[in-house]
Amino acid sequence: MNQSLIDLLCCPVCKSGMRISEDGKTCRCMGSRIHSYDFSKSGYLNLGGPHAGDGDSKEAILARREFLDAGHYEPLSREINKKLDEIGAKTVLDAGCGEGYYTNRMAQSGRRVLGFDLSRAGVDYAARRAKQTEIPAGFAVASIFSIPVLDSTADVVTNIFAPCSEAEFGRVLKSNGYVLLVGAGESHLIGLKQALYETVYQNRSREDMPQNMHQVSYKRLTYEIQIIGQAQIQALFSMTPYYWRTSPHDRSKLVGMERLTTTVDFDLFLFRKDS
Repeated sequence: MNQSLIDLLCCPVCKSGMRISEDGKTCRCMGSRIHSYDFSKSGYLNLGGPHAGDGDSKEAILARREFLDAGHYEPLSREINKKLDEIGAKTVLDAGCGEGYYTNRMAQSGRRVLGFDLSRAGVDYAARRAKQTEIPAGFAVASIFSIPVLDSTADVVTNIFAPCSEAEFGRVLKSNGYVLLVGAGESHLIGLKQALYETVYQNRSREDMPQNMHQVSYKRLTYEIQIIGQAQIQALFSMTPYYWRTSPHDRSKLVGMERLTTTVDFDLFLFRKDS
């Protein structure tokens, strides 16, 4: 993580600015009592405190990585980057970055990008991927409800399939900054649900929309995908909320399935902070 990204961070203890140590192994705050945070081998910082790391498990992260690396959601990644280009985003915070699939792609266009998530496994994988491919994204373990970033630093906060923390997003955004919020559309993964359940309902829209920001635009992105192989099908299933809500009987319907066709349906909302 370079100093340009560190300049965005604040100490989670005293809220002072941060700088990299001379040996490059730690990040230290500039407060009256210096707090120090070691970089991991993969290059991320743990700024969430001793109890951080309660996000997605390593198994869930591996499943999501396998599915996303197959390219099924690449059109969504392109649409996110297109929107960032349209609004001229130079500094982006990805709140709830998971394994960094979208985050690393955001950083390939020369933007300053920082990703935050409570999952150590997710952040570690995201940082390793960035390091291996020389993508200049930075990552930290932290809650999106207490982002270790200085006030008014970001052009955009992206919030992709993660809870919306409107007050915190407003704090870290510059005046007239944006929140790009992505959620599941009404028909998202309907083919998977039809394979699992006798009665299938459409998804309801997100209920955690910003209430004190102005909605600038909305776009729906929908297309059909074919998932080949039991491993890919199980990977998709395990990264959905249905994984935890489905009975053993219904789960068994996916066992042995080698091909699944489903609609994917995404809602993209752009909100602006008007002050």
